[in-house]
This record gives sequence, structure tokens and C-alpha cells, in this order.
Amino acid sequence: MNSLTKKLAAGVIAAATMFSIAGLGATTANAANASDGSIEVSSSNAEFKGKTVTAYQMFTYDKEAVENGTATNSGYALISSWDDFFLHIVQVEGATAENVSQKAYDYVASLKDANVVNFAKKASDWVKSQENFGASLKHEAIAAANGNTYTATINNLSYGYYVVSPAAGSTDTTTKRGTDAMLLNVKNSTPVKQNLKSTYPTIQKTVQNGNEDSTHNSAQIGDTVNFKLASTVPDMAEYTNYTFKFTDTLSKGLTLNNTAATGNTFTAVVKIDGTVVDTGDYTAMFTKDTISGTTSLEVNMTDFKTKHQHDAGKTIIVEYSATLNTDAAVAGNGNDNTAKIIYSNDPSSNSTGGTGEDKTYTYTFNFAINKVDADNTDMKLAGAQFELQDAQGNKIALASVNPDENSFRPKGANDTAAADTAVKTNSQGVLKFTGLKEGTYKVVETKAPAHYNKLTAPITVEIKANYNADGTLLNWGVIKSGETYDADHPATSITVENKKGIELPSTGGMGTALFTVFGVLIVALGAGWYVKSNRKSSKHAA
Repeated sequence: MNSLTKKLAAGVIAAATMFSIAGLGATTANAANASDGSIEVSSSNAEFKGKTVTAYQMFTYDKEAVENGTATNSGYALISSWDDFFLHIVQVEGATAENVSQKAYDYVASLKDANVVNFAKKASDWVKSQENFGASLKHEAIAAANGNTYTATINNLSYGYYVVSPAAGSTDTTTKRGTDAMLLNVKNSTPVKQNLKSTYPTIQKTVQNGNEDSTHNSAQIGDTVNFKLASTVPDMAEYTNYTFKFTDTLSKGLTLNNTAATGNTFTAVVKIDGTVVDTGDYTAMFTKDTISGTTSLEVNMTDFKTKHQHDAGKTIIVEYSATLNTDAAVAGNGNDNTAKIIYSNDPSSNSTGGTGEDKTYTYTFNFAINKVDADNTDMKLAGAQFELQDAQGNKIALASVNPDENSFRPKGANDTAAADTAVKTNSQGVLKFTGLKEGTYKVVETKAPAHYNKLTAPITVEIKANYNADGTLLNWGVIKSGETYDADHPATSITVENKKGIELPSTGGMGTALFTVFGVLIVALGAGWYVKSNRKSSKHAA
């Protein structure tokens, strides 16, 4: 999510927008005949997508009678299914079974400001508890995307007065939320539109990518990967207790880093508004699935309302880390990490709801060397020995992954696999390096195939990748220094050529040493010949 608390634009109705006609000698009624009314409830918050909005009709409205002047009761009449609510729950003063419709109208029409909000909540709570409430009086719609907003449209409504209840769980601290219920008047075929004021809890999952928090990163096997889960402390004023639980699932390629000493607890850091929260305020537990290899995490805020209701509106963050392991998926769909929040969504019960899921992706890559004869590239060269270095020239220790593919991966500090000190091309001239992050590498030939010249300089290789906005992989490939990356046709291997021949000596090499030895011998022989020649000359002179 790009925003931790995507707010929904307008709000719970602050006034009844009730009955525009005063004085109602109302009678108890069934639903009116007209059924071309509609209600549209909208939000800019993506968490509203898929939520159910329910409208319960409370009063009928006789539009035709009002317009032609024949209405004797200003058009409104209480639906009998609500009689018990006004008689025994609200306990309207002076109301009886005979006059409850009139008294109910008078009561609702007199409500002002906060009393409207409280009444909407009470009516919503009551009607949702009525298992036998008339099906014809209950109407539902599911919010769907509509451009940049999310809208639930309830059609085919009889004209009248409705209690409208979005799926519970929205929270807000910028205005008095009061309730997740609205009172709406449907008096004609024009859609009644309402924007939600309150917000639903959201979650933002990020992974550290360099110095930034991102939807994706790349890592080398053995690297530490740092994660954050972020949300906003909700408004818990109406709740006795409040559930607020972060859940997260690590893929098989990520191993949870854990310094906790006991059981299935793990090490997590929770911060509210940047301040570290005492570990007694939450529990951090994990479960490893031995079949799928995934790890489920749960950070549960304990006694959240008592300890942190004063923090409503502040950012809450959970931090933890994992290590990219040898089961990591290479490129493709990456190694994903899926998080959500479970939260209380009804002050009158213990029910909970959940945010949508948010994901991050950790990728690792590979590339292959194809070793060929420079004059005949169809000739594959076996036995070429290489070492892999990082961009600074530091040797990367390697361990075998798959002998059949002749592939090798970085050997981590705590890796028990044996290091391979000499990695060579196989009979097909192929050598593969895998489990690498994006970036620059050096491939150094340490031994050439028999009868071929060894390369005199390292080969600089770069792994490049492009991503979609949601963190999924768009494309990736490998290029040698000086080449241009072709995103439409990326390569995953490089070709390395060797030339046949005997390596000529260079200054300071063995050749120079041999010439020096031969020179010394020649000088010595010359000196010996000179001495011997002088002796002979001396004898003749005598």
C-alpha cells in the first residue's frame, strides 16, 4: 500500500437529513411499492474493496401521496419490524403499540448532532442481531473498484428511510467516528450518494533495498534481509478490548533470524511513533510448516486498548529480519513475503476482520559461462578454471549446487557445505553461478583449457533487473562490460572465448629468467675459453 491510512472522504451523517415534512400522523406500514431507489456508498480507501454494505429499511415514504397532496401522514410510516426496537430498546416516551409509528417519527426527527450518530449505531447493532428481520427489508452490495474509488451500489430500493451499515472495522482519529452506520433518506429515483468518513486499518509491507524501503530487493544467498510491517494505531474508544495482530508468511527461501531463547517465540522490534515498545506489550510467535517450508509469523499486541489507546493515529511498525537460504527461488516469482493485520471490527462483540494482504519480493539471480574456441565457437571447451569476485575484486567462496548443471552458489558464513576452490567448465563448456544479487561481478580465469591461452584480464559482468510497481519482476539479464542491456531480449549467459597457442613470455616471467640463465652460462663459457686461450699463448711464448 502506498499509504498507511487511506482516508475515506466524507463521513457518517452528522445530521439526520431526515424528514423534510413536519408533523406526521404516521401509521405502521409495510415497504412502499416504488422500488427504483438506490444508495451508493463510496470510499477512496482500497481496503473498502470487497467490503459488504447493508441497508435496512426503517420507514416507508409515499412519494406519490406527498406530491399530489393526498398524504395524511406526510408520507412516512414505521415498518412494523422496527416496533420492538422503539418500544423496548429506545423506549420512546409515550410510545404504545397503537402510536409507535408516530412516536418513532417524532423521536428520530428531533435528534441532533451526536445523538444522530449514537442512534444510528444503536439501530445498526440491534437490527444486525435480529435473525428473523424481514429479508425484503435487508439489502446488500459489495464494494467494487470504480476508477480511483470503491463503491457499493444498492439498487431496487423502495422509497423510505434506511439504516446503512458498511462492513465493520473502520477507524479514525481525525473526526469523531462514533459509528460505522449511516441514516439515509431515499425519496426518489436519484441515487443517494454517501462517502465514508472513517478509515479501515491498512498494512504496508516493505523490504530494505539499499537505503530505501521498497516492495522488492535482491540478495545473495546468505544475505540478511530486513523487513517492516507498518500500520496506524486505531481509534479504540468504543471498544472494551481490541485485537490488533500482525501476521506474516515467509516463503521457503527465507529463514527467520531469531535470537529468542525459548520455544517458538522470535525476535521482533515494535515501534510506535518511532519509540520502541516494551516487549511485554506484545507476543511474537512463529510456526514452521515442514511440508511447504513456509514460516508463519504472528505479532499480537496484548491488552492493546489499555496500554496504547492514547497512541491512536500514530504509526506502528514491526521490524524483523530473515536470511536468504539455499532453497531460494531464482528469478521468476521471487521469494515473496505476505502480511496482513487481524483487527477488532465490532465494539459490541469479539468479532474480527482483516486487511488486504501486502507483499514484498526478494529476488536472487544466476548466470552461466559458455566457454568456446575463439576460431570455432561450436567447439565447447572443458576444464577452464575460474573464480568469482565481487565488484571490489574480493573472491566469493562457492559451494556446489547441482553437479548435473555444474552450478555453484555463494557459501555463507554459517554454511556447512564444503567450499569448491576450483570451479571448472564441464564437457559442454558450461559453468553456472547462482544465488547472486543484482550488481557487478568479476569472472577471473585462473587456468585455461589445455593448449589454449589463459585470459589476461578479468571479465566484468553485470546482473540487471527491472521491476513492476508492485515489486514483481519485469525482466532481468546479464551483460558483459561494454555491452548494452536489451530488456526485450535479455541474456542469462555470457560467451567466453579462448585462443589456441603457447603463451609468449612477458617481462619478469619465466622467459626472462631463462634468458638470464643462458646469458650467465654464455658469459661463464666465454670467460673459461679466454683463460684457457691465454694459458696456451703463455706456453708458446716460453
